[in-house]
Amino acid sequence: MSKIKLFLLLFFFVSLTYSQSKETAIVVNSRAQKDKILIRWAINSPIEWKKAHKKGFIINRITVLRNGKIVPKPEKTLLTPTPLKPDVLDAWLDLVQKDGNAAIIAQAIYGDSFEVTGAKEGSISKIISMADELDQRYTFALYAADMNFDAAVKAGWGYVDTNIKENEVYAYQISVFETPKVKKASSMIGLKDYTDLPAPTDFIAIADDKKVMLSWDYETFKTIYTSFMVEKSEDGINYKPIANTPLVNLNDKDGSPSKSMHYIDTLKVNDKLYHYRLYGITSFGEKGQLTKPITATGITAVSVAARLTDYSIINSNEVNLVWEYPQESENAIQGYEINLAPDDKGPYKVVSKLIAPADRKFNFKESLYPSNYFKITTVGKNNQRLTSYSMLVQPVDSIPPVKPTGLEGVIDSLGVVNLKWNPNTERDLRGYRILRANNPDEEFVDIYHKSFTGATYKDTVSLKLTNSKVYYKVAAEDMRYNISELSDALVLDKPDKIPPSAPIFKDYDIKEGKVTLKWIRSYSEDVVGYKLVRREKGQPEWAELKQMNDTIQEFTDEKIQNRKIYQYGIMAKDKNNLWSSLEHSTLTVTVLDFKPVKAISFLEGTPDREKKKIVLNWDYVNNKDKVLGVSIYKNVKGFQPTLWREINSEVRTLEDLKLKMNTEYEYRLIPNLESNNPARQEILTVLY
Repeated sequence: MSKIKLFLLLFFFVSLTYSQSKETAIVVNSRAQKDKILIRWAINSPIEWKKAHKKGFIINRITVLRNGKIVPKPEKTLLTPTPLKPDVLDAWLDLVQKDGNAAIIAQAIYGDSFEVTGAKEGSISKIISMADELDQRYTFALYAADMNFDAAVKAGWGYVDTNIKENEVYAYQISVFETPKVKKASSMIGLKDYTDLPAPTDFIAIADDKKVMLSWDYETFKTIYTSFMVEKSEDGINYKPIANTPLVNLNDKDGSPSKSMHYIDTLKVNDKLYHYRLYGITSFGEKGQLTKPITATGITAVSVAARLTDYSIINSNEVNLVWEYPQESENAIQGYEINLAPDDKGPYKVVSKLIAPADRKFNFKESLYPSNYFKITTVGKNNQRLTSYSMLVQPVDSIPPVKPTGLEGVIDSLGVVNLKWNPNTERDLRGYRILRANNPDEEFVDIYHKSFTGATYKDTVSLKLTNSKVYYKVAAEDMRYNISELSDALVLDKPDKIPPSAPIFKDYDIKEGKVTLKWIRSYSEDVVGYKLVRREKGQPEWAELKQMNDTIQEFTDEKIQNRKIYQYGIMAKDKNNLWSSLEHSTLTVTVLDFKPVKAISFLEGTPDREKKKIVLNWDYVNNKDKVLGVSIYKNVKGFQPTLWREINSEVRTLEDLKLKMNTEYEYRLIPNLESNNPARQEILTVLY
């Protein structure tokens, strides 16, 4: 075949049914009709797609259901004794002459080269022509196959099965001949799955100047139709397609799917009624149902803007505006809108409903700013808007704002005061004057010295001054420097920053491994409680032992260890949560406890006269004083004990074989502790 040049205005389409994936595989689609089943497939790899032209495709049909019941032994039928391959080049001639899509497929399969021409610089087709040639062949071949099912069958990518039964359901398996690395695909379908193709929904037309934008629901129908066709009529009877090729969606992308599809149709003239209807086309070449016709008429664009020419001020909150607009252009517009802003730069706000095209005056009765910038917008029938230049209106104002209300505030422990009040609603509000006094009888002073914008304010007061309260008032000020009546006074209590006097320790006692502390309470009247802290000498951090009320003057610490030095501290807290200093409220205590520690929890001796021995068994107390070993002393009762054994802590039983009959023996077990604390000896008497 000689080189075919494709003259395309703008189309680039990858079938919705076939998507690239990491795994090379066949993707299949099927469609039931009244007496046959149509199958379409493709490979998601350009390289394997090209190889399959020589290998061919195999179709196996498996009967899985009959009369609504699963077939016990599925019946498998090979539909392609010879693998499906593209028809030879000469067999394409008739079909190529009838349809350009067949020419695209034939050129993609057999052409020596594949070139896309006729596209403007920078268009999608121009970009594609610069891409890899194999990808071009693959992409355009898939597109063309979706546009012409007969060409897809001739290329070996489609199949029509007519040898079927109405009461059966089949699974069609498609694979590449002798190519296991390309994953096969399956589709299950029967004649009962036939349905009429629906008409697209949400078909609407939005008219503009010599053009109409047509829009319809794409998201719902993209799995049914691969393309669409719009037909147009000037009389509502005779319709013609608006394009030579079906319309495809160029904007649908993974991660950003299109919900609607759009097409802009140009009109010869405005003020003429045009009719439109729409249908979808499947990848099997089937045309869906037509939508109901819709109509649209071009709308002349707005070319002249209204212009404000005069105004008259009625009072401080009312003004009459006057404008001009050509009477002959009134039929091309919906009307006018009035816009207002306190500054020429905006932002502007629409302050009127749509005013009739024949009107030339508007009375504005809402609150005015000190400076008012008005604009008028001309609204066309297609909602196009043209806005005039601004006009300045400044009313006379001698009325002050209303008295501020809702003044409240708090003072924190650092003397920071946070004030807030209800904002005034006057449009010409400049801000607020903030006044403060330290005593109720002195004059209030303006502490900000100018108008403050906002309804919250942060102040600071000295906590070292003797006054216990501070007083505030605010007044509102407008753009004409009119000042309102002062608000009601706000009285705030200053926080107490002086901590209470410190308590002091007066005595302590160490007894039976416990430390008892006694102290003298703080002399401050506002004390509400105490906190006792402790640390080992040399440690930087204090640990809290207990918090107590202001009546307790004694505490016993039982959680101490022998031969350690502890420091204790006592602090008082007042009603403002201030704590006294530890500087003169500490006490150092050295814990020395010589009371022997019980280390053996179990001890028994069993005489065995037949074997001539005494068996000793014992166990240790499970506590923090680890036992390293035990010394055992032995004596006949009434005689001096002597060291008999030295053993480690792993041994818990011993046998004594040096015995005399009818003799009473004493055993003394003295543990050796890792802590060097004295251990209590345990004495056992055994009569042998």
